[in-house]
Amino acid sequence: MFLGFPAAPGYQRRVLLSTNELQGALLELALLFALCVGVAVTFHRFRLPPIVGFLVAGVLVGPNAIGLVQHEAMVENLAEVGVVVLLFAVGLEVPLGQIQRLRRAIFVGGGLQIVGTIAATAAVAMAFGASWQLGALLGFLIALSSTAAATKILVDQGELAAPHGRAVLGVMIAQDLAVVPMILLLPFVVGGGGEAASPLRSLANLGLFAAVLVAARLLVGPLVRLVARTRNRELFVLFLATWCLSLAAVTAALELSLALGAFLAGVLLADSDHHSQAAAETEPFRDAFASLFFVSIGMLFDAGVVAERPLAVGVGLAAVLVGKAVLMAFAVGRLGQPRWVQLRAALTAAQVGEFSFVLVQLAKQKNKELLAGDLERVFLVVAVLSIAVTPLLYALGKRLAARARDAAPAAAGGAAGGGAAGHGDSAGGHHAAIPTREHAIVVGFGPTGRTIAAGLRAAGVPYVVAEMNAETVKAEKQQGTPIVLADCTRQHALEALGVQSAQMLVLAVNDAAATSRTAQLARQLAPDLHVLARSTYTAEADGLRRAGANDVVPQELEASVEMLVRTLRRFLVADDEIGRQVRGVRARAGGERLAEVAAGEAAQLAEFVPGIGFAVFRVQPAADCLHRSLAEVGIRRRTGCSVVAVRRGGQNLGAITPDTVLAPGDAVVVIGPKARLTDAAAMFADPCRVG
Repeated sequence: MFLGFPAAPGYQRRVLLSTNELQGALLELALLFALCVGVAVTFHRFRLPPIVGFLVAGVLVGPNAIGLVQHEAMVENLAEVGVVVLLFAVGLEVPLGQIQRLRRAIFVGGGLQIVGTIAATAAVAMAFGASWQLGALLGFLIALSSTAAATKILVDQGELAAPHGRAVLGVMIAQDLAVVPMILLLPFVVGGGGEAASPLRSLANLGLFAAVLVAARLLVGPLVRLVARTRNRELFVLFLATWCLSLAAVTAALELSLALGAFLAGVLLADSDHHSQAAAETEPFRDAFASLFFVSIGMLFDAGVVAERPLAVGVGLAAVLVGKAVLMAFAVGRLGQPRWVQLRAALTAAQVGEFSFVLVQLAKQKNKELLAGDLERVFLVVAVLSIAVTPLLYALGKRLAARARDAAPAAAGGAAGGGAAGHGDSAGGHHAAIPTREHAIVVGFGPTGRTIAAGLRAAGVPYVVAEMNAETVKAEKQQGTPIVLADCTRQHALEALGVQSAQMLVLAVNDAAATSRTAQLARQLAPDLHVLARSTYTAEADGLRRAGANDVVPQELEASVEMLVRTLRRFLVADDEIGRQVRGVRARAGGERLAEVAAGEAAQLAEFVPGIGFAVFRVQPAADCLHRSLAEVGIRRRTGCSVVAVRRGGQNLGAITPDTVLAPGDAVVVIGPKARLTDAAAMFADPCRVG
């Protein structure tokens, strides 16, 4: 019966059969997720990466083992959704401006890696008697790396923005783009009776792809603001799913990969004001579906092939991993990156990619004879094993990179010394002098480093910036920034920057390992140097302090403190109570003594007492107030402003009275009418500079 009407003969049976199939599929899915949970917990206890556990789970339930999963197509489809969601989440961490900064890594690094891998693979295959068609096809298959495996590790470790993370991401984007010409060339390479793709159609698809990107770029801002104004979480999640899957479907229809469309959907959202909310809503789906992807890859593994052809599997796996790592290191080296970055990037991206499995199927459709015999089975096993060992290769790269830093030759610091001199550059007249005494060294010129450098420049404090991006160094030198190309994890580089005579070292890089190594090395070279380090997570702070950092600013902690302060001030909580709570938060996070909350910032004072301002002035060497008491200067009498604090030699004076005498270099904290702060400032300035 359906809505009171009798069902057609046989209809009920078909519905029951369909329902039973659905129940069986859902039961298998529930068992898979349960197995993933159990394996992940077990591997976590043994401190092994969960990705390897998911692959092992796939091997166990696959058709070549106990055969628990009967609905393989469903698992594969859900796994592809997992890759889409994972790449969408990765795109949310990469704003469009960062993609533009990665263009050299994409076109130079990615181009060298792809072309080099295809050429080397074809040459080796032909040397062993294979045809050029088979060599080129194997080159296509091996040139691609697993975006899902590599980016998940980098995201989990918080290293996507690190130098090796940026290099890997750039090459992965190049590989996704290279899928298009590979598909176009596949009929020509493999031969057979398959239909060759029309070059005209391919050009039309690329034109449509560009048009879709432009339209999406224009629409994403208004659409996300329109949805966000509803303040409906369910509607926002539904919009994210629509946006992600729509662009993925469009790129797939244009003969590009689903993953590329999802990644670009995330990139376009990353520049919006709601990217943090989008990332938070996407994370649970990303982790759940990504686990299914690795399970589905594990299901392809056939242990029988290893037993039958152990030599072929072993040699093939070694050739793929070593060959790809060498070519990847070469490509990253051409980007001007140091050896430790080359090592980490090479071993992170040495595996075979998930899209290689798709290319295998496409090649078989066009020419079944090319991958005949055991070749396809051996390749699939090698590909699965290469993905399985990715976490181990990543850990190996981390250790080798640390050793490479320790054993780096002294000559490696020459780049720093040469860069400091600034010779041989056509814009030498614009170069700022590099200070060598009583200065600050800022390591890293990202957003944090730029902010610190701007503040030092405005305050007249001598500083030098060390940066590892050659393009950034070249561009900033043209602007007169005192910047050098240097890897500060190396002793000679720090010595060339004058670390022994510097007052402060500011580590503003987004790489916990490099920060720790630099702090440790700087502490050995200059025991009295004050080292200020930045960390992404609060848990990293203790390790950085043990390495030699005096102060550590965890982004996670400071964001929570800033949100706490703004929340309490909105409810007019007194500043002393806010300060007490902030001190409690920092004490619970590790007892750090960071900058206290200013009890009355100018912007906040204006909310409670309109017209009142707050400023800090430096007593200049030739100021009229020099060596005179506050009563003699008459600041309050002449301007209506009051001196509430005086900082001298890094310490606040105990009490401020009319008899307090001002000395050169004193930092004077003044509060009073905003309109009179300029008059007060003139009293501490050099008379010859006033006006």
